[in-house]
Amino acid sequence: MHIKGIEHLKFHSQLSLKQVEDRIIITADFPKELRVALGMREPFLYVTLYVRGGARIKIIDEDNATLHIPSKKDFEQKTYNKIINFAKEHAKQFRS
Repeated sequence: MHIKGIEHLKFHSQLSLKQVEDRIIITADFPKELRVALGMREPFLYVTLYVRGGARIKIIDEDNATLHIPSKKDFEQKTYNKIINFAKEHAKQFRS
């Protein structure tokens, strides 16, 4: 499965562990096909940004607490970059 078409990202909340990582919750519009493929009804993105480099994106379903942990290669590159850049814009440790 190639994850793409996630639109209208909205910042929801953040936890910042000083000089370690930022954890960002992002709501977004997921394509219906993706929600069906993942078996999710109300997914959101849980993004962890590590200060020393690296990131992890998890997709969690608020409806039934289903967790999906895709790898970077599971995303269309444009979609992955959009999510990570959006998270960095809202992360305390990555602000200029």
